[in-house]
Amino acid sequence: MKRFTVLTAAFLAVSAAPAFAAMSDQEFVTKAAISGKYEFQSAMFASTAAPDSRVKAFAQRMVVDHTDLNARLNAIAQRENLAIPYALDTPRDDMIHKLEAAELQSDGHAQQLYVTQQKQAHDEAVALFERYAAEGTNVRLKDFAQAALPTLREHQRAITPLARMANR
Repeated sequence: MKRFTVLTAAFLAVSAAPAFAAMSDQEFVTKAAISGKYEFQSAMFASTAAPDSRVKAFAQRMVVDHTDLNARLNAIAQRENLAIPYALDTPRDDMIHKLEAAELQSDGHAQQLYVTQQKQAHDEAVALFERYAAEGTNVRLKDFAQAALPTLREHQRAITPLARMANR
């Protein structure tokens, strides 16, 4: 009976453990910085290349908002001795290259691709910031994540109708 109780307790302890480990401060900074750099770079492209004025306005807002968010993240990371990546990761770099290639087609595909990418990117960014705001351990980074969430959620809300329009 004792053996059964010990095995049951061990099973319950393992099954109650979180499905994934808490995100480290460095992991959050790296992912948030890459996300912000992608948002800025893709928005710079779309702010001049998009033919639809609503998409252009969205892109211009992304430039302003993500310039601010990126600067705030960089300042906190520097204060906390956390590294900021200088370049995009491969998936986001590929997304930028796809936008540039689509622009050469001049059939509106670049704008559609931009809007589709923005919907995905903001869904991912909101999830990242929500997770760190809930589970993070660094008070400054948690405060930053919580403060950035309303802006990111507004971006997510703003891109949704544009994505529906683009994917018709």
